Amino acid sequence: MLFMTTFDVIPGKSEDLFYLTKKTKAPDNIKIKEFLKLLGAHDFVIVYEAPNESEALEFVLKFTPAASTRTSLCSPVEGYEK
Repeated sequence: MLFMTTFDVIPGKSEDLFYLTKKTKAPDNIKIKEFLKLLGAHDFVIVYEAPNESEALEFVLKFTPAASTRTSLCSPVEGYEK
């Protein structure tokens, strides 16, 4: 399953989030596709594969001490090719 989580840094916690992103290794069952800084409404986005919603949530919860998160399940648009 493909997921996208946006991160909004909690004021005063940007260094904590930086530390968490450097320190936290994704479990073997989570495959990170992209981890990007954003200009706009959110600060960061991570796109990743996880076997199910529970394991995606468990992964994302590691970052909540320093950021508010919002996760979406993603699915390909049929008929669209790169």
